[in-house]
Amino acid sequence: MNVIQELHQFEEGLRPIQPSFAHVWDGEKWVFDASANAMQKQQEVERLCANVDNAADNARTFLAGDPLKAMEYAQAAADAQAYQDAGYPKKEVPLSVAAWVIKGRTARQAAEQILGKAQQLTDNLLTLRTLRLKAKAQIRTHAAKGKMDLARSVSDEALVLIRELITSQSS
Repeated sequence: MNVIQELHQFEEGLRPIQPSFAHVWDGEKWVFDASANAMQKQQEVERLCANVDNAADNARTFLAGDPLKAMEYAQAAADAQAYQDAGYPKKEVPLSVAAWVIKGRTARQAAEQILGKAQQLTDNLLTLRTLRLKAKAQIRTHAAKGKMDLARSVSDEALVLIRELITSQSS
């Protein structure tokens, strides 16, 4: 008795399983196709980079909130900086700073807290940007050298670092 394993039915008959997406059927056997292989690698690189970008986008939203809230915070920080630069004049407290003068907080304390939060956000966003851009450059470099395992490893590591950044800010 003959046992046939790993054959697949196609319109023209049975064939062995396709070894990879980089192989094409020449009518008799699967043949390696360099252009299909290059296209597959390029698609993988773009997928890895997109994963890093998506994680960074989600982290950015977590860190800064929605875009309108981020604009509100940026305006409050600019107002607080101008208020600080003017020497904290008691009769000229910007509305965005005055809105944070609650629970016994002075206008000066409010401005300093706003500026502290703005600096923390700026630092986190710069860290995130650096992680994202460095990872994408390394992914492309490793892929160009044919080291796709290293490219995947860089992508995975970047995703972990982005998650750690978010976790450190939520505690």
